[in-house]
Amino acid sequence: MRWTFRRFIWILVAALMLVAIMSFWFTRNAKDDMIEIRVIIKSTDDSIEFWQVMKDGINIAAKEFGANVIVRGAKTESDIDEQIALVEEAIAEQPDAIILAANDYDRLVSVSEKVIKSGIKLFIVDSGIKADIAESTIATDNYKAGVKAGMEMRKQLGNRPAQVAIIKYVLASASVSDREDGVREVLGQDSNIEIFDTYYARGLEENAYEQMKLIMSEHPDVDGIICLNEMVSVGGGRAFRELNLKDKVVMIGFDSPIPVINLLEEDVIRATIVQKPFQMGYLSIKTAVDAIHGKKVPKTIDTGSVVITKQNMYEEKNQKLLFPFYGK
Repeated sequence: MRWTFRRFIWILVAALMLVAIMSFWFTRNAKDDMIEIRVIIKSTDDSIEFWQVMKDGINIAAKEFGANVIVRGAKTESDIDEQIALVEEAIAEQPDAIILAANDYDRLVSVSEKVIKSGIKLFIVDSGIKADIAESTIATDNYKAGVKAGMEMRKQLGNRPAQVAIIKYVLASASVSDREDGVREVLGQDSNIEIFDTYYARGLEENAYEQMKLIMSEHPDVDGIICLNEMVSVGGGRAFRELNLKDKVVMIGFDSPIPVINLLEEDVIRATIVQKPFQMGYLSIKTAVDAIHGKKVPKTIDTGSVVITKQNMYEEKNQKLLFPFYGK
């Protein structure tokens, strides 16, 4: 009887050890099989709502599709060297895919080619590079978004002769450059409109504030100003309000951080072009996972943009765009 009991105990211990070993083996292999994705965004500045909303889309998709995703970014959108270093770091980790929102159209090409040569799948989100090497680009059609901004400006100005200024955030970002091309295409067709040389904020909200003041100093009779991204709209909009320009100058912004929404509600600015960063983040992960699993993915996915004015901002579909649930 004692021997039978001892034998039972030994069998039980052996069974438990076998279960533990198998559990460890399955867990390890599950981790080994997990898709690894690195996302390099333009900036990790928490004050920029666009990237916070995009990260929410990324995180939700990562959970849904079972991918291990690490998001990194430069401290500022103007720090191109830091972003290049982050891509190099991601390459060294040998993930299945790298998703890049490029800070510079030209300078990110070389390191992006290195991604491909390393056998890693490359995807572009939000802003691309001067090389058609990514498996898929998930972004706003920024040229079309610029066209919308130009058309809204022309609508707000009417048919009178007018002078228009443009403020960009950084010089060589593909997304913002495409927007400027769209704006200039529309306004350039109108012989009544003169467009000044572009003003640059050099990657800082405070510089956008100063650039708005500079425009008004150099061109006191300017009729319209278009700000081509979130931080330019925030900084430029702050100066616009302080200078009490709302009844004298038409301002069109981009994106929908709270300061810009407030300017819209107060009739300080006439419209803002709103993108869909949550969809960009979500679809970039979904597309990468599909490609890794061998599925055919679209070469380009346009996540769209919407012209928001005070007249349509309270519509339910637009409220969802203006007040995303990031951080929830």
